[in-house]
Amino acid sequence: MPVAAREASVYTGMTIAEYFRDMGLNVSLMADSSSRWAEAMREISSRLEEMPGEEGYPAYLSARLSEFYERAGRVVSLSGGLGSISVVGAVSPPGGDLSEPVTQNTLRIVRVFWALDTKLRERRHFPAINWLTSYSLYSGQLDGWYKKNVAEDFPELRNWAVGLLQKEAELQEIVQLVGSDALPDEQKLTLEITRMIREIFLQQNAYHPVDTYSPMSRQATYLRLINRFAINAAKAVENEVSVETIANMDLRNTLAKSKFEDNIEEILKNIAETMDKEFEALGGK
Repeated sequence: MPVAAREASVYTGMTIAEYFRDMGLNVSLMADSSSRWAEAMREISSRLEEMPGEEGYPAYLSARLSEFYERAGRVVSLSGGLGSISVVGAVSPPGGDLSEPVTQNTLRIVRVFWALDTKLRERRHFPAINWLTSYSLYSGQLDGWYKKNVAEDFPELRNWAVGLLQKEAELQEIVQLVGSDALPDEQKLTLEITRMIREIFLQQNAYHPVDTYSPMSRQATYLRLINRFAINAAKAVENEVSVETIANMDLRNTLAKSKFEDNIEEILKNIAETMDKEFEALGGK
């Protein structure tokens, strides 16, 4: 694509999106990628002999990015209709360097960041979004909506899962040095619960007819069941039940496989009803 066409392409896409927005529609616009757009701006700026900024990008790079993203949002059109544009901008920094100008200027503007992780992709974990470096500044504003439309305890469950995943990252550094066998049972259990969160809740098969679409209510149910599993497992560990025994429970495997079953809601309901009894059957001291 010619440099001038590449530089103008995002504006063309945004103008088309605004046309449908003014018709009262909700539009999602994918800009892939804003890094190539910025490179086109840099090349045009160089040919115009303008004063270069950081890494040769024009000094107005931040202003152009702001102008583009600020055209997103909800509006009441002149006809009185309510429409919106949601912009998803892909940034592909050379070598995955998140400190380069396009990435940094984009992060100053947007309030949601999904960081794609090469290591997750290599482990076949999809979507390969790093849950430690990604963030949303809208979560606090949306807590009320989650409580009303999803589940009263969803914000608390989300914060619990995020905190546990952060703790897992700290434990993995120790595991790489001394191995998981050297950890106490409580920390082994933390690694097992976070593995359940990753495999059951975060991982998704986009080619499976059931797992492709997962409503928020179902996600809340999974988090709630994993949380109950963690609470019961912690009590079992206190009663000297091994983490290996807990990890090999049929209940755990049933919960993991349920995301691919057609009668998923019935299975989850059955798991919720039988979980406490199955942990009691493990015994202990």
